[in-house]
Amino acid sequence: MQRRAAAAYVVLLLVITAGAFAFISTAEGPAVSLEDPDETLQKGSNLSVNDRVYNVSDVSASSGDGGGHGGGGTTYEAVLTWTNESAQWSESWSNNSTVTYQGDTYRAFIANSSEPTEITLRWEPTDRFSPQWVDGVQYIDAEPDTPDRQAMRVDTYIENSNNSSIQPVTIDATSSLEYNGNETTITTAPQQATFSWTAPRTNEVTFGQHENVTLNGVDYAVHFTNENTVTLQQGQDAQAALYAQLDDQSRFHERINGFWGVVIIGSLALVLLVTIAFLPRKE
Repeated sequence: MQRRAAAAYVVLLLVITAGAFAFISTAEGPAVSLEDPDETLQKGSNLSVNDRVYNVSDVSASSGDGGGHGGGGTTYEAVLTWTNESAQWSESWSNNSTVTYQGDTYRAFIANSSEPTEITLRWEPTDRFSPQWVDGVQYIDAEPDTPDRQAMRVDTYIENSNNSSIQPVTIDATSSLEYNGNETTITTAPQQATFSWTAPRTNEVTFGQHENVTLNGVDYAVHFTNENTVTLQQGQDAQAALYAQLDDQSRFHERINGFWGVVIIGSLALVLLVTIAFLPRKE
C-alpha cells in the first residue's frame, strides 16, 4: 500500500516536473527592439542632429564572467564624437609657479598688484643642474659637468650667462598674443594671470545598451542589435516603449525562474519519495 501510494505521487510529480521543464524548453521570451528606428549606426557612420555632426568612432561589445560573483554578460558601448570649432579654452598661472610657454619651461612671476601689466618668465633649471630651494631661494649646480657641486643662485647664474635661451621673457599682459598657435587674451589679478582663447575641441558621448541619450537637445532610445550595430529612435515615447518591452522581458524571466523552482523542488521530492517508499518496513 505504501509503495502504491508513493508510485501515485511519483507519477503526479513527474507530470508536474516534466510539464514545467517542457514549458522552459519551448517558451520564447518577448523580443526587445525599436519599432521604427530613425538611425542605424556602425563604426565610421555619421549622424547629423540639428546641424551638429557626430562621428561614430566605436561600436563594440565585451563579455564578462562576473569574476565569480555574478554580473557577467555582454556589455555594449557606442562612442560618438563631435567637434566644437569655437570652444573656449583657458589656462591660469599663479605667481612663482612652473609653466610651459611656447614649448619651454619657465617659472612665472606676477606682481601682487590689483591688475599686473606684465608677466616675467624666468628660466627653470632641469634636473641636470640639481636645483634646490633654500629659504625660498633656488640654487643650482653652476658647473654640472664637474665632480664638485658649484652652488649658485639661479638669478645670479642667469645674469652671468651669455646663453640667450635662458634669459628672462617678459609678457605684456595688456595686449593679446600668440599662444599655442591661437590668438590669446590675458586677464590678470594679484599674483594671477588667466590666458583665454578660442580653438576647436573634440567632445565625446558614450552610451550603452538601452540607455537614454540626448544628442544636441534631442532625446533618443538606444538598442544594440549586435556587437557592431546600434539603432536610435527619437522621442520620449520611443524610450517609454523600449522600457515597457524590457519590463515584459523581466517578468518573463521571473516566470521562467519560477518554473525552474518547480523543476528543482519536484526532482528533489521525487528522490525523497522513492527513497522513503523502498525503506524496509518494520514487521
